Amino acid sequence: MKRDSNIPSGDLQGHLFVFPGRILFLGYGLHTDFHSHHASSLLLSLEEDQNFGLILREDGAAQRHSGVILGPGLRHRLLGGTTSMLVLQVVPEMYRFPIADLHVMETDQILGLRALATGLADEDCEGASHRFFQMVQIFEANSNSNPEAELDPRIVTGLEQIHSSLPEILSVTELAITAGLSEHRFMHLFKKQVGIPVRRYALWARMQKAAFLLKDGRTLTEAAHEAGFSDSAHMSRSFKELFGISPSAVFGDRASVAAHFCNQVWNQEKRS
Repeated sequence: MKRDSNIPSGDLQGHLFVFPGRILFLGYGLHTDFHSHHASSLLLSLEEDQNFGLILREDGAAQRHSGVILGPGLRHRLLGGTTSMLVLQVVPEMYRFPIADLHVMETDQILGLRALATGLADEDCEGASHRFFQMVQIFEANSNSNPEAELDPRIVTGLEQIHSSLPEILSVTELAITAGLSEHRFMHLFKKQVGIPVRRYALWARMQKAAFLLKDGRTLTEAAHEAGFSDSAHMSRSFKELFGISPSAVFGDRASVAAHFCNQVWNQEKRS
């Protein structure tokens, strides 16, 4: 994708695909403070003559890279600038890259990912989800969720309940009773099929609803309350924790990120 020259070079711009437990971002202007989060991160420069800065210690210098994978919990600061980048994040309950903390990609991995990123900005949710799986298949890794071919109807009902009940937040006990399962069995089956725990999915569902409300013109406070958050500060913290950027970067007056909030879960994807 090409950077819009009408947008200041330091501003975030691009396309963001958000799925339960995973995201894909394609764009420019990624600058972060030092942070760590629950997800593994794949960071890739999309142009052969460009790279990005990565700082791992507050007193350390920036190291330049074309492609790296960061393990969960690794504290870092990203200096993307005007570099065209692909960022993939996935929670470890769903998928684990075969690394401990930091993996610098080989040339063939970088070239393979760049090829798969071509045209990503034009994809819909289903297409972007399929690209995600093609990308992670470049690396040998294990899926903790061991997804089955189709979602159990009881889990489908649970997913629908989580979304339809908002802003009320259903307990795991309530969802398990509707499914006709014990709480322990329901949590086990949910994580096995969806890829992430029930409570983490419920948080994602609330964030998805808030995002749609913000896109419809609600204020941060209105969107937070209608999505089941205690206040806008709570929602903003949760948004940044999940996605690594603040809501204003996507929904603010100067925002130039096309956000797609998608419902495809881990085992609904045909990995062929």
